[in-house]
Amino acid sequence: MPFFTHLNQNSDITDITWNNRSRFAPIDKFSENIMRGSSELSIETRELIAAYVSALNECSFCTGAHLAVANQFSVSSNLLDELLENIDNSSLDPVFNPLFHFAYKLTTNPSRMVQSDVDAILAAKWSAQTVEDLICIVSAFNFFNRLLDGHGIKGNEKVYQMAGEQLSQKGYKVPFFIKLIKPLIDRQKKKYFDE
Repeated sequence: MPFFTHLNQNSDITDITWNNRSRFAPIDKFSENIMRGSSELSIETRELIAAYVSALNECSFCTGAHLAVANQFSVSSNLLDELLENIDNSSLDPVFNPLFHFAYKLTTNPSRMVQSDVDAILAAKWSAQTVEDLICIVSAFNFFNRLLDGHGIKGNEKVYQMAGEQLSQKGYKVPFFIKLIKPLIDRQKKKYFDE
């Protein structure tokens, strides 16, 4: 169970970010930009990277939710398992391998990043902008993993499925008037979980 009374077993990151808009509103714009903005990386690749980083951090909520989003874009759940087992032996196109090696190192040993980590991505014909996109995604999900685990939000299969549906259809945009419609959203979530 989550550690705060305004949260419950069906809570997600929005229950944190919508509870304190003055603190967390910028995160929504940043998330939309890195996960849905213009990039050489497809949406499904970005979602797979998010799930991969989260799995490395053992964040059950973000792993489940972002794998569910990737599934909505036809990414197999087995692919995440393959990447966690051995990036180079996964069924993913090898052009993506340097991206996942970079994500692994930036997540598990960030102070050891060196020029050759970037050069490997550039040698695979990705742009410098893609390296920056990757850095933003990996860094953001390391933060999000800690934000959710710090609040005690673990999620469950139904929460992950709802997140997968919502994020695949609507992205990460949050309307400025969210405080006004949050009670309606909370009622819809309750109905969804009561089904």
